[in-house]
Amino acid sequence: MKQYRIAILGKWNSYLSFFLMGSMQGIFLNGGLCRPISLENNIMNEVMEQLKFFKPHAILSHTIFDNLPHRNQLFDVLRKMRKSGTKVFYHAGDARSEPRHPAPINDIVDCVLINHWPVMPKYSVWNVPCFHWPYMALNQDSLSNPVEMYRCDLAFTGSLADNQHHAPRARFIQNLKNRVPVTVFPTPQSGNTRFQTPELSASAKGVLGFQMGLDIPGYLDVRPYQFIGAGALYFHDKHSSIDKVFQDGVHYVGFKRDDIEDFYSKWQYYAQNTERRQQIIQAGFEYCQLHHSSKERMKQVINIIEGKEYKIKYLDVS
Repeated sequence: MKQYRIAILGKWNSYLSFFLMGSMQGIFLNGGLCRPISLENNIMNEVMEQLKFFKPHAILSHTIFDNLPHRNQLFDVLRKMRKSGTKVFYHAGDARSEPRHPAPINDIVDCVLINHWPVMPKYSVWNVPCFHWPYMALNQDSLSNPVEMYRCDLAFTGSLADNQHHAPRARFIQNLKNRVPVTVFPTPQSGNTRFQTPELSASAKGVLGFQMGLDIPGYLDVRPYQFIGAGALYFHDKHSSIDKVFQDGVHYVGFKRDDIEDFYSKWQYYAQNTERRQQIIQAGFEYCQLHHSSKERMKQVINIIEGKEYKIKYLDVS
């Protein structure tokens, strides 16, 4: 396989996301070279110099349409790199049903990687090829061992802010605490746990997730891939988007949204049936690592570069 050089533009200093870390890991696992390039505190001639030195076959980014103070200069850099033969990929992964930039982008981007396939026709305004490319699990060879700091009954990682996106899950968790001990991470002792996901998944008896973007067909955020792919017993409210990818009772445990009693009955069942619990953990882990790992996602990007076709492994995309 050809050794590809791929640069990743992003907020490496302030927000080390699963997209950034996963893409970098996937590039290395596919035998490529990766150059992280920060768009923070960087003037564009420095970015250009780094790109000219590295001479990437491709550039990945998910932040080029953010409100950056040097956005126009960044666009000029991308135009120059495309003229030199570099392919520019933009990842549209957030919960949007309409393009963030409502105009053609074919002067700065070669193709777009879109999280949720049902909205792809709306992105034709960008006038570039669009490919279905959902989130990923970080590559992991085996299940982690438990870590005392992360031992708990039910873990939740994320915001409990009182806003339109997070208030419903905050209320559910607050009410659930009357029935099941819930530990919200990060704690003062743990700090951020994003890249301790394997240890947290192995240490908590269960991990809780909620569907975001309820009104956006096909949208699924990183959390199911993140935790199922790390060996958690993952609980997630039933929704058509997750059921396109993961099978309830095989890869994860589904419950009725906002229904404390339904969740509690599922929680009790798996607390008492350790064999079934371990079956789900193992099946979800193996399925994610085989079909939805960082290695697989970056193999798909390389296939696009080489003009090959690929298909995302979904249970059902009808």
